[in-house]
Amino acid sequence: MTEAEAEQKSIELTNLLKPKYKDISAHVDLIAGTDKINISLFWNRKSRDHYNDSRTFRIESVDYEKVLNEEIIKLL
Repeated sequence: MTEAEAEQKSIELTNLLKPKYKDISAHVDLIAGTDKINISLFWNRKSRDHYNDSRTFRIESVDYEKVLNEEIIKLL
């Protein structure tokens, strides 16, 4: 995954979750020297109560769609 693809995924995640969580911010960061990415979801209201202000997934970049469909979609 390139930096541009990671930035695009961040925007897509934010737009996907924004209807339910108005204050969400999503970040997809590349882990240098590996094929891993770090997906971080930050929002004030629910994360403060349930996820200590964030929810993070550290995965292989090829598993992005799987995590999106099996984990992140549960947040909706």
